[in-house]
Amino acid sequence: MEKKTDFKALTTKAKIQYIWDYYRWHIIITILAIAFIISTIHHYATYREPILNVIMINCNDTLEADSSGFDEFSEKYGYDPVEDPIALNASLVFANGDLSSDYTNQQVLSALVAAGDQDLFFGSGDVYLDYANEGALKDLSTVLSAETLEKYQEHLLYVTDEETGKEYPCAIELTDNAWITKNHYYTSCYYGIFVGSPNEEIVKEFSEFLLSY
Repeated sequence: MEKKTDFKALTTKAKIQYIWDYYRWHIIITILAIAFIISTIHHYATYREPILNVIMINCNDTLEADSSGFDEFSEKYGYDPVEDPIALNASLVFANGDLSSDYTNQQVLSALVAAGDQDLFFGSGDVYLDYANEGALKDLSTVLSAETLEKYQEHLLYVTDEETGKEYPCAIELTDNAWITKNHYYTSCYYGIFVGSPNEEIVKEFSEFLLSY
């Protein structure tokens, strides 16, 4: 009969080894569970609902682009960048004319738009125009002042409402905007507002900020 180990007689090192040999999975699982709980608590304790959700496709630098470029807007309009964050997704890139190679990005973009919580849409290329033509972007005449529309009249992108047959401006082509170039987002791009944008007042404020820059 195997003699039972006398735990008290073991050296400190032997005790540690004994515990590890017999209880390693209990220890590992416990540590992982604690880490998960701490991570979850930290997430909910520090999470702040974004005041704007922004998508930028075909951004100049998808690796380096971040929302810090919006801090100037936040400070000007009295928002705290920490307490009132702006969420930016600038990771999606599409090759014009070769949409089959962009299937994954297309699915991601479709899911983001379908969720209905996105506000601003910057970008260039066929994919941007496709979304505009499909009616994904808001009528800018309901957001922008007549003065601003007049200022950009040569740079407005129009689509036709299938139900009413009415043509309306859904995006603005930004070709010499200092804000997008200063923050290295684009040299030129389209700017539009998603139909389902849930933050109408802040969208108006940002549009005023961007288009008067």
